[in-house]
Amino acid sequence: MSNWTWEYDGYDSAEECLRESLCTLGNGYFATRGAAPECTADTTHYPGTYAAGCYNRLMSDVAGRQIENEDMVNLPNWLSFRFRIRDDDDEGTGEWFTPDSVALVEHHQALDLRSGTLERTATYADRRGRRLSVRQLRLVHMTDPHLAALRTEFTAEGWSGGLDVESAIDAAVTNSGVARYRQLNGQHLTDIRPGGSGFDSVWLSCRTSTSDIHVAMAARTTADVVLGPARTDHTPARASQILRLTIAPGHTVVVDKTVALHTSRDPAIGDALRAAIDRVKAAPRFEELLLSHQSAWQQLWLRAGTEVPGEAGHILRLHQFHVLQTLSPHTADLDVGVPARGLHGEAYRGHVFWDELFVLPYLNLHFPAVSRGLLTYRHRRLDQARRAAREAGRAGAMYP
Repeated sequence: MSNWTWEYDGYDSAEECLRESLCTLGNGYFATRGAAPECTADTTHYPGTYAAGCYNRLMSDVAGRQIENEDMVNLPNWLSFRFRIRDDDDEGTGEWFTPDSVALVEHHQALDLRSGTLERTATYADRRGRRLSVRQLRLVHMTDPHLAALRTEFTAEGWSGGLDVESAIDAAVTNSGVARYRQLNGQHLTDIRPGGSGFDSVWLSCRTSTSDIHVAMAARTTADVVLGPARTDHTPARASQILRLTIAPGHTVVVDKTVALHTSRDPAIGDALRAAIDRVKAAPRFEELLLSHQSAWQQLWLRAGTEVPGEAGHILRLHQFHVLQTLSPHTADLDVGVPARGLHGEAYRGHVFWDELFVLPYLNLHFPAVSRGLLTYRHRRLDQARRAAREAGRAGAMYP
């Protein structure tokens, strides 16, 4: 572990929730937790994605009482990406690999604060002893705030054959990441529509049930060795495509997944789905995305980095990294506040209290436009705060 990386050697299911939070990647517009792409949400894993300012209210029955809960919405899981070694038959009956299975042999994860990337390496072995080395590198783009990307490199260790890869956008998600809120209604997404756009892309659109925010994602998945065009395999809440790859000993097969996210809160778009499809279609290749992303992070650190020696400096840099992922220069143009736990999960249900007070001194020095945006967020809500104070029989303003 260097001054610029946080590393985890080995896989520990008991620590996975904390690691996923600390390995969150974001750009001020949206963020995705550091979950393994092979995994779906369960008691160990929670691959949540959150967009700044995307909230929804629901009614919940708690102990016989109807209460209203408002949450920062867990958006469809764009990260979904699983793989298996194909058996000799053509139907691909091998088992999908997950880090919780006995197939996992090695596992390592490294968060690079300097470049805003998460690297993961793993080795799997199937029931016939065939070992598959996997390296993944992901980013949530700091130059184009609507893009994210995942590169996966597969290497066969001493065998050749077929490999099935499923790349998906999964809207079968709820807000259930925090145990004490699970009694609340967490089904925020409705009108889910999956589809495809060309031979290498799928898309999915939905909306929040009461705030009526339209959310759209489009994913482009490409590989360097493919047996024919990808096969789509949609379900009512999931848009997916399956690629059939061939792999040989010592040869690395590369699969790139690029994703675009838009919501109806975005300025200068007519339709969120059309905007997402157009953006992912025009997105550069992974190498170019990585270079521009790294350059953007380099500029952020030149502008706002601090040099503190020792362990304290290492920890401080991690905190700065996560502040910059919640409050980047992209945040300045958004009508958003500061969620108490950033865009990293559902603690405090994503609510905005007064946490900007803790970060304004830092932002005032380095990103005054972001500070102005956060203060403007408060000012826009001043009339409602005054009304709340009057209704409570008080003078002044009463923010929630």
